[in-house]
Amino acid sequence: MNRAKRGVKDMVIQAAKNIFANYGFRKTTMNEIAKAMHMSKGSLYYYFRSKEEIFEAIVEQEFRTLKADIVQAISAVHSPQEKLRAFFHSRFLGMQKATNFYKAVIEEYFDYFSYIEGLRKALDIQEMKIINDILNEGVKTGIFFVNSVEATTMALRAGLRGIEYDFLIVKKNFKQLVKIQDLILNTFLNGILKR
Repeated sequence: MNRAKRGVKDMVIQAAKNIFANYGFRKTTMNEIAKAMHMSKGSLYYYFRSKEEIFEAIVEQEFRTLKADIVQAISAVHSPQEKLRAFFHSRFLGMQKATNFYKAVIEEYFDYFSYIEGLRKALDIQEMKIINDILNEGVKTGIFFVNSVEATTMALRAGLRGIEYDFLIVKKNFKQLVKIQDLILNTFLNGILKR
């Protein structure tokens, strides 16, 4: 895809994201997206075949951005403890950034459950690898004592998903959940730090 077409597609994605966030997926039409872009509906169809395709592009972009933010945060620190903190915090901040969009579409989530779950599974695999690598680094350098890196990775990921569930579905206060996340991480780190 040439750069100009990619640029227009990115602008469509951003415009549609704002409209979906304000009106939800069901109430948004291709006409509204085209109008926001100051283009005809026919021109919009040159870039995307449907609003479903635009929605999928938005979700994919969110996942890519989240992964890039996590990798950048981890690469900015050095010790395994700092890397775990950076992972948890950047993951959670990424969720907060996407909150308005997710709140608008959460009711419609189950219509796209299989598609989004496919992306989430890919992200889960990547996140499990990141956690696993950090834990292995900590064990290798003698900073962590872990009986099973795989089981510990799964436990950390489960804790992260629980906090995510409270934030997105139960809609608990973000600041309160950050404190809970820090408490969980501190408890975890105090339990695995080699003495």
